[in-house]
Amino acid sequence: MNDPRHSVILPALCWSRRRRDFYAITTDVSADGIRLRSSALLAPGEDLTCSIRHIGLLKARIDWTSGQDFVVSIQAGRAALAELARQFVTLARAQDLRAEPLRIHRRIVPRQKIVTVTLADGRAQAGHVLNISASGVALLIDPAPEIGTTFRVGRTAARVIRHFTDGLGAAFAEPFEPSAVHEAMIL
Repeated sequence: MNDPRHSVILPALCWSRRRRDFYAITTDVSADGIRLRSSALLAPGEDLTCSIRHIGLLKARIDWTSGQDFVVSIQAGRAALAELARQFVTLARAQDLRAEPLRIHRRIVPRQKIVTVTLADGRAQAGHVLNISASGVALLIDPAPEIGTTFRVGRTAARVIRHFTDGLGAAFAEPFEPSAVHEAMIL
């Protein structure tokens, strides 16, 4: 299959003239078709009708199978396929299924939770530490500086790497030794 693939998870109910209803779930879409997963044993060349949540009823042909995965191409005209692709990409973006970054260091909740956050221009505001690791900190702060902004958490330099509701995740400019991360630490 050629990239780009757009990860999108949607439930589907599929069937054919020879096969009873079976459940499947989409995993991604690309120019090569819609990849689904099901416990049903399927074969390339089978014609299916699939009802996919938020998409509707589609006539499809199985192009490829491997274990529980299978790829279907949709039997429709060029305009219908373009609209279908737009719908899938919109749903994929809404789901935003990027993997969370792998956590390498143990997280702790410090006793001293209130810290001063100082931006590069000298403005300061209070932040509430949710947790700390050797490589970064999660803070409740409003408004949260933009992703990529460098700032100080107490005396420690950091850079915003992600946002979440009412807060941010930041990576320290110089990570701590894991043994230096404990409940009594003060940034």
